[in-house]
Amino acid sequence: MYIVVSGNIGAGKTSLAQIISKEFGFGVYFEDFHANLFLKDYYQDMKRWAFATQINFLALRYEQIIHHVLVSSIPAVLDRSIYEDREVFAKSLHEEGLMTDEEWDVYNKLYNLMVFHLPQPNILVYLEKGVDELLRNIGKRGRDFEKIPREYLASLDKRYKDFYANWHFPKVKISNDIYDRKDEIVEKIKKVLYQSEQ
Repeated sequence: MYIVVSGNIGAGKTSLAQIISKEFGFGVYFEDFHANLFLKDYYQDMKRWAFATQINFLALRYEQIIHHVLVSSIPAVLDRSIYEDREVFAKSLHEEGLMTDEEWDVYNKLYNLMVFHLPQPNILVYLEKGVDELLRNIGKRGRDFEKIPREYLASLDKRYKDFYANWHFPKVKISNDIYDRKDEIVEKIKKVLYQSEQ
């Protein structure tokens, strides 16, 4: 069993994943942005580093699922999914001309080979936040390389809404404050999670 927490940059996925882990007793595994060797360069020159960055994220995501879902006997909650890597980030880069058609074809070949062997998450939890709040959250965490244009976040926001709408497996959308409404959110997830097991 595993849960994925999905959402835009700065949405609060790490905090929500920690809450789910504590309430459900799942192991929690976060996106390790330090492990992506190209991320800092990517924010400086997206066109030059888009393909390398996305391939690196794809490998890291696949490795995370192998180690913490397929091999482990402990249920897991993962911060971000391999599916949104493609449907939100890589697709966006291709459509905006930052990833060539040839790079997109290679990316898709690798993606399809990987996901063919992976189990679907038991539930996808989508954390939706407005662009202004995303910018505030990104600013608060003070990562030097995260100088992200508002227009880019707004574009990702639209793609995330489409991603969630087109996800045809068990899912939950959280758009309220995760701390003020924690108990309500946990119950909402429980309801969908345990229905999906039946």
